[in-house]
Amino acid sequence: MERARPKPTMSQMADFHQVRQEAPRRRVDIAWLRRNGDIALATQAIPAVPIFEDCFAAFAHGTLIQTQLGPVAIEDILPGDQVLTLDHGTQPVLWRGSLTCVPSNQDRCRSLTRVTADGFGIGRPARDLLIGPGGRILRQAPRGLAGAGCAQALVSVSSLQDGASVIAVSPPGPAQLYHLCLPVHAVLRAGGLDMESCHPGISLRSTLPDSRALAQFLALFPYIDQPGDFGPLSYPRLPGKALQDAPVA
Repeated sequence: MERARPKPTMSQMADFHQVRQEAPRRRVDIAWLRRNGDIALATQAIPAVPIFEDCFAAFAHGTLIQTQLGPVAIEDILPGDQVLTLDHGTQPVLWRGSLTCVPSNQDRCRSLTRVTADGFGIGRPARDLLIGPGGRILRQAPRGLAGAGCAQALVSVSSLQDGASVIAVSPPGPAQLYHLCLPVHAVLRAGGLDMESCHPGISLRSTLPDSRALAQFLALFPYIDQPGDFGPLSYPRLPGKALQDAPVA
């Protein structure tokens, strides 16, 4: 039986209105799996800041995700569908988020990264792939980190731009971006690349110390009750500079 969320107090509602005035807003679409197995849909407005936007801006429209039934375009994947992961076998999609980036200098999400076909090796990716600012790829860790027991790590694809096989692009028109949440943080095969599923990070409370912002963030994930419900990260995340000379995992 699905647990009901407590209704926000008048003070919390006032806080939400204040958050709306503190940062530009953008519309996002979410689809999630209810505890009874039904799929729910909603459209919400979020602050146009990275901690919120990156949960919606990893994979461009048309990106093929490896599923139990073979490759499926990201826009056709629904909560409840089974996707293949690198270390956790087959996992159900619990949540899919999406946003539309527009050709505007004020839209951070319009700064996409194009990974050219075979840019990271044969079939990696199989064809040109567009990645949003929230997309991270799995790579072999630097020697020092590997010696500490961490052989692989996640790094933002945008930080690997080299002007040759990994290129910064800005779409001339609107572009739809997506992300997926699973029961565990995992690595998906997206267009031939090993990319992470959505996870806000293990320091969400410190990133959003204001209770009103944290409550607004959690409201985007109706199947989550508290930050700890996202679970641990399957791999550490490192800044791009730490992995610039490391090979792709």
